[in-house]
Amino acid sequence: MKVFAIGDLHLSHRAGKPMDVFGEQWRGHADRIAENWRERVSQSDLVLVPGDISWAMRIEEAEEDLAWLDRLPGRKVILKGNHDYWWPSISRLRRRLEGTSIAALQYDSLRVGPVAVAGTRLWSLPDAEGLPPDPLEAILGERASNAGAGLSAGPGDESRSHEEKIFRREIGRLEQSLKSLDPEARVRIALTHFPPTNEWGVETVVTRILEKYGVRICVFGHLHNLPLPKGKTWDFVRNGIRYVLASCDAVQFSPYLILEVGSEAAGPDI
Repeated sequence: MKVFAIGDLHLSHRAGKPMDVFGEQWRGHADRIAENWRERVSQSDLVLVPGDISWAMRIEEAEEDLAWLDRLPGRKVILKGNHDYWWPSISRLRRRLEGTSIAALQYDSLRVGPVAVAGTRLWSLPDAEGLPPDPLEAILGERASNAGAGLSAGPGDESRSHEEKIFRREIGRLEQSLKSLDPEARVRIALTHFPPTNEWGVETVVTRILEKYGVRICVFGHLHNLPLPKGKTWDFVRNGIRYVLASCDAVQFSPYLILEVGSEAAGPDI
């Protein structure tokens, strides 16, 4: 089984929000993703999707985007991003996904063969300097850190206090999800939407927690339009954990191979 990752699909089959307003590289991006996906991924593979799946505002509007994802090869694990306003309660979403090739993570974990995946959305890091702002938010005229949180966009102590509260809550959810990882799994992967560190791999409260729970790989998204060498994304090891940025423009709109594992000691399927 191969494990791939690609996030920030920003699909809009019904939302009518073409992504080329964010740059020419986004023109026809969904068709390019689908073509590359079919070339690389087989039915027995696993694809991790760390958030920002659809521009829809309600689950009904996201139906076509989810159906598009379901039709692609492989099993998929999805996570909520800061633009996934359509994401309903996890129980409702899981009922909707029954019988599909998609499983949803939310403050918990699941096992796919020898791989265990845990995850939560996270939030903007207060202790990692150098992370660029979300360019999608800048174009939309919103603050990335306030998206979907019902916070005022104005500066000041009150706004910072709210954001710190959200971050602390997400840290608790991260620990909750990591505690639930199957101890028998050979590979432990953390899936987050917001980055756990910056491109230099500075230590943060998130990296310390990932190390505490023996995570082998952390896959994340959220960041776009970075000045990356062609064909390269953030993919580095810090204190024994591999960190991979998998937002779709960072991985050239193609599922990014994380690892290949045997199917022995397989656990329950998703």
